[in-house]
Amino acid sequence: MTVWFDSEVVRDSLLAAFNGTEPPADLLQQVGGWPAVGALTEHLVDHPLLGPVVSLACREATLRGTDSDDARTACVALAAAVTASTDPLLFSHSLDELCNTPDILATVGSEIAAACLVLAGPPEAAEEATPTTPEVSRRADALETYVRLALAGHASEYKLLALLEDVTEPQPRRYAQAVVRAIGTSYDHWDVDDRIVGVIDILTGVATPAYATTPDVATTLRSREYARDITSDASWAHANIELVRAFRSASPAETSDYIGRALEALAPAKDGDDREDAALLHSALTLLRDFLIGRNTAGAGPSPGEDWNLDLLEVESLERRADQFALTSRGLNHWSGDRKRAVIEGWKRLADDLAWLKEKLERDSLYDAAVVLDDLIQIYSATHSYDLTRRRDGIETIHAIVRPAVAGGFAARAGLMRNLEDHIVALQAEVSGFDAADVNAAGVRDQLAAAQALRDAARAHLRSAPEPPGKPPAQEAELPPLLAEFIGPYAGVADALAAFAPEVLHGLAAKLADRQAANALEPDLVVSEIRREMLAALVASPDFRDEVAPAVETVLGLLLRFADRCMNAQKSNRAYLFSADANEDDLHKDLYDWLKASELSRMTNIEVQEVGGGRADIQITFSGFHLYLELKADDTMVPVAGKSAYIKQTVTYQATDVRIGFLVVLRLAPPRDKSPAPHLHDYVSHTTVDVPGSNGERHVVMVEIPGNRTAPSSVR
Repeated sequence: MTVWFDSEVVRDSLLAAFNGTEPPADLLQQVGGWPAVGALTEHLVDHPLLGPVVSLACREATLRGTDSDDARTACVALAAAVTASTDPLLFSHSLDELCNTPDILATVGSEIAAACLVLAGPPEAAEEATPTTPEVSRRADALETYVRLALAGHASEYKLLALLEDVTEPQPRRYAQAVVRAIGTSYDHWDVDDRIVGVIDILTGVATPAYATTPDVATTLRSREYARDITSDASWAHANIELVRAFRSASPAETSDYIGRALEALAPAKDGDDREDAALLHSALTLLRDFLIGRNTAGAGPSPGEDWNLDLLEVESLERRADQFALTSRGLNHWSGDRKRAVIEGWKRLADDLAWLKEKLERDSLYDAAVVLDDLIQIYSATHSYDLTRRRDGIETIHAIVRPAVAGGFAARAGLMRNLEDHIVALQAEVSGFDAADVNAAGVRDQLAAAQALRDAARAHLRSAPEPPGKPPAQEAELPPLLAEFIGPYAGVADALAAFAPEVLHGLAAKLADRQAANALEPDLVVSEIRREMLAALVASPDFRDEVAPAVETVLGLLLRFADRCMNAQKSNRAYLFSADANEDDLHKDLYDWLKASELSRMTNIEVQEVGGGRADIQITFSGFHLYLELKADDTMVPVAGKSAYIKQTVTYQATDVRIGFLVVLRLAPPRDKSPAPHLHDYVSHTTVDVPGSNGERHVVMVEIPGNRTAPSSVR
């Protein structure tokens, strides 16, 4: 039987519950559930109660889902009330809430997109008179929301590009900002031609507008004002588009050319608007272009470090400013994601590297600048990663990725060079800690020497003059694939690395591959699916929110990629995984090295005392909290879910910290036969523990690493 609700009664019940404290978790159930929301929505258009009702509905959807017919009907009605509201604050806030709730987005994302597409057209072309500020704001929010929904798969990118192409005259600043950001985002994710990028020139007055009718004097003056207002934002967008073209380039010459264009595009933002982000980026690009050109004014060859156009005092100043720097709407808008910490750390590392290059290196190779280019890639990836829903489903769920081209072209070799430089530093630190009697010292010194020789060969290759036309190509060195791809055909490589045994070179390649995988921009489909499953289970934890959620997701992603690498590793890379005598220490060292090669390098500690009354295997420190990893080696056939002692020990370390932890187990049980290993899905699971007297469940993600393995050639 259908239950009819009096909308006034529902409204009064809700208002009575809003008394300045957190509404009860079951408030929506108390007033009648989803049917009551459906009855109330027809009165919510432009009503102050719209925002609170949207928030309650989003909370209800997150807690209990939207699978019922009543829930879908209410969500459709609520989305209609939101998109019909003309109050810009209610419109913006409510849309943001809906788009931040995965279950609601999955239910009515296409309906919201259809309504936003109608509202997202240019206000200047749609209005006979000058559009009002609320109308401009509403259209801008509608456009940005449509971009979000297109990225999340609920709207058509082709309709978005067609809408952007219809912007044929300058627009009020708020809407012009939305257009510029939409173009930059489109360039991030799709194959966008120059016609769309050219819309930025229309907004700034560089390109001639195409008015529907001959403009009068007032319209012309207004367009000039609009063009001036958007210059800084357009400058930033143009510079970033040229920067990613530099990342895509295959040659240093092309990279240098595009960086020059980026500098030209960045000038208005840097000089005219005094933007800190533009000043920092301009300094970095200037040095990088100087490196890539690699010649003095006479063009006679490399210039010495003292001739670089870089003031170390300025670098130190930039580093200090980076500590105080917070990106606002001038650099990033409200839906680009909160990446402030990553961006600030990136700028600080960049300033450190600029000073290091100035003081320590001769400008004898563009690969000396690889560390700088890799810094820029990391900063770029941080500022252009879009969080379109809550962290529950992970960035990969809604295609929130950086430009795919960052993983290829010249940028790929720069990233490899950064990994090689970091690996050399790590090996040097390891060698310095050896005593004379240490049996492992010789092997580490050999790998350090090979890494340094590889770096020097890469630099020599880039310094060498091109071979004359018609000369047979040089014989490629016998190198592992990753090293061969890194260097390319170069006759000097064979001589440079001839003194090193094949196992040393293979070990070096394996370590570089580990670093590359640990810092990968995005995981593969299987890892993504497993991560989604684990995050869906963790969302029930009361601690999985705010800063904790992205931290847990980062650690989880690294552990999944570690398990993936271990399952694919050959015996020459990770011999302990094929040994019946492996132990917890082998796993401990391997996982610690993996984490130290990742973005969590400075935050990872081992054997931490005084944690829950004991010693934690691995502690990862974040601002205000820690995550703990308990490691075990097990030679039984008992599933890890049945290892209650392991799980309870993991939970114990949560005594005064967030109630989420990780258990990593090396499985050493001898195989019953020589069958293939189970799938990665089978080695990752989740459990909860109720501690007597404790409020709230403890959550543990369990990752198993198969050991005592059989090589594929011996599988039967």
